[in-house]
Amino acid sequence: MKKITIISILLFSITLFSFGQDKAADAKKLITLMQSEKMIDGMMDNMIPMLKQQANMQITGADAKEKFDKYVDFLMTETKELTKKIVNEEMVRLYETHFTHSEIKDMIAFYESPTGKKMLEKTPELTTDLMNVMMTKYMPEFQQKIGSRLEELK
Repeated sequence: MKKITIISILLFSITLFSFGQDKAADAKKLITLMQSEKMIDGMMDNMIPMLKQQANMQITGADAKEKFDKYVDFLMTETKELTKKIVNEEMVRLYETHFTHSEIKDMIAFYESPTGKKMLEKTPELTTDLMNVMMTKYMPEFQQKIGSRLEELK
């Protein structure tokens, strides 16, 4: 009887473990389909000029260019490693936490569909268009409103 119980527990544990691995594998597949690494790389690339500028102001001396070049190499390596860690660990964990395995599979099906592929293709263009509309149509009025309110509070 003890052997049957132990074997049952062992089989149940293995099943749960493999289910978790399948969900994690599907979460990774979804994240890949969504081109998340490319998106995060883009965000990091937007931060790099600011980091370079800060370093350029702080690195001085006769060998400043050499030190700066080494810093930029270090910065680029660390940025890539951070992106991979975020995508392969944190995003997978977040998707596993916030979505069921079935929902992840549904999203995979969507992003593999022609409509999902078009959405991925058009997202950068949509984001740019939305930012342009916000900056030209809504931001001037928004800035005026908050500026006026700030003046009232002085």
